[in-house]
Amino acid sequence: MAEVLIKFMMPIRVAYLDRKGSRDEMGKTLEHISQALQEKKIKPTGSAICLLHEDPKTVDPLRAHLEACVPISGKIKGEGDLKNKDLPKGAFACITHTGPLEKIPETYQAVLNWIEENSYQISGPAQEVYHKGPEEGKGDSPDLLIELQLPVKK
Repeated sequence: MAEVLIKFMMPIRVAYLDRKGSRDEMGKTLEHISQALQEKKIKPTGSAICLLHEDPKTVDPLRAHLEACVPISGKIKGEGDLKNKDLPKGAFACITHTGPLEKIPETYQAVLNWIEENSYQISGPAQEVYHKGPEEGKGDSPDLLIELQLPVKK
């Protein structure tokens, strides 16, 4: 299992779509965001991110409250369901998940154990940064590379 590190993140501006449903739909949602950004002539500035608004220990992967996000510089203007916001700065407990998506609960458990053992508390939604992930249509791929980032405080 990968090592847990504390990282201090600066705010990141993202274009996002708020969704409730299966995590398996994340790739399609990110593709929708990419198409909308192309139409608005806005270029992504980083890897896609998924915000998980539920407790990673008890989330139902078929009925999760998620936000699919793509980092951008600038703002989304006009109508539609695509919006923008700034993800907050702060300290995050980070671990890298490699392997198939169905094994991600094991990686979450490792970081959650570390957080508890080191007297931290989770202070917001978990962020999954897809370095090689479902936005590429590889949700079933055994070689996913996803950084889990959980905001923490002492």
